[in-house]
Amino acid sequence: MDKSSDSSHPDFWTVRYATGKTPWDLGGVPKALKSFLERTNTPNKVLIPGCGSGYEVQSFHVAGHDVTAIDFSPAALEQATKVLGDLSDRVILGDFFKYDFGERRFDLIYERTFLCSMPPSNWSDYVNRVASLLSPGGRLVGIFLYGQSTLPGPPFPMTDNQAEELFKARFDLVQSEAVTDSLALFRDMERWLEWLMTV
Repeated sequence: MDKSSDSSHPDFWTVRYATGKTPWDLGGVPKALKSFLERTNTPNKVLIPGCGSGYEVQSFHVAGHDVTAIDFSPAALEQATKVLGDLSDRVILGDFFKYDFGERRFDLIYERTFLCSMPPSNWSDYVNRVASLLSPGGRLVGIFLYGQSTLPGPPFPMTDNQAEELFKARFDLVQSEAVTDSLALFRDMERWLEWLMTV
């Protein structure tokens, strides 16, 4: 398979950044995250996988959190460097699934357009990796894409039944609300969710 047509390979995303075809890029921070940060007073160690342009890195940092981000596309890292300036040292070039974080564990993992960028066959690996990187009682929070799959993706939305099956063994859903500022690509499909790790 041509790696540039496989969303689980960095070349797929590098081509899109290089050609400016990034319809998932909000150009800023979603309202739901701003609201979350306003009501989250305790500093957390935060990880942002598949961070892309990295807008959220600055928001978490300004709110007092210790934030790390990771993306496996060199072009995404280049874009994040432009966006973040001095904070670009918070972004790691690496594969979320393979990067060695050592003993580091996180209180929060932030999701937006990362899970839906990968085929459903990779989703259980995502949940297991998230759980392995969270501290006990840690949370997976962010924006998740729901709907019927319109293959070929990405994006790859999930159904309520798929989400239940995917997360039930490791997480409890403690918050769910509609997203009101979605891009056209995701309109009426995004939800802000907060999952508490239970195991």
